[in-house]
Amino acid sequence: MPTNLSSENQESFPDNLEFLASGDYTEINKVFRELPLSILRKTAINHAREGIKQSLTPDKNLVQVLESLDEAHTVYNLASERFTTWYSQISGMPRDSIDHIIDNLEIPAQMKPLRQHIKATEILIDKLSSYLDEKSPIVFPNLVEILGSQLSARIVSIAGNLGKLARMPASTIQLLGAEKALFRHMSDGSPPPKHGVLYQHPSVKRAPRRDKGRTSRKLAAKVAIASKLDFYGGNDG
Repeated sequence: MPTNLSSENQESFPDNLEFLASGDYTEINKVFRELPLSILRKTAINHAREGIKQSLTPDKNLVQVLESLDEAHTVYNLASERFTTWYSQISGMPRDSIDHIIDNLEIPAQMKPLRQHIKATEILIDKLSSYLDEKSPIVFPNLVEILGSQLSARIVSIAGNLGKLARMPASTIQLLGAEKALFRHMSDGSPPPKHGVLYQHPSVKRAPRRDKGRTSRKLAAKVAIASKLDFYGGNDG
């Protein structure tokens, strides 16, 4: 590698840092000392962009969708509570469910913007749910086959990403979502949790109380295998 770079060579210097792989640090230091700051800055920016690009994986996209869906549900619940309370106070009627009063044609004018907001949030929830149902089987098909689309996205979200989930043992997967109960057990000796977010799966919900721990343990073992297949690629067979 040349150490004396002309202006022409400096301008055409590669935008990446692949030359670092040579391992010759004496030569590398000479090269860096002769590079203008503009080239180093451009190289650093390009590598930062590449790192960000590589981090935007499909599973992280679905995690963002799920978290947006959770937030939309929270907004809907809060707005619905406000709407029903407000309507009850104005009309003098007992509180009723949001479904019964949302389309009331006699809603006071001041409440109509809130009604529009609630309906728009309903549409957002439907669209985000449909997107998860459509894309989850593409990103992690084996997980979806076991857990369904939304629970698959949720357990990936709690784990951090699909790669982290794939590297977890089944015993850890079993307790994902039960971190508070686990810390409480460790601090005050309260009974340890037997399951976390996997409790939402029908097989765990329907299991008798004495069998919930065993059922969630078996389910976690299946999830551990499925996540490895989805992340490392085992769908060709």
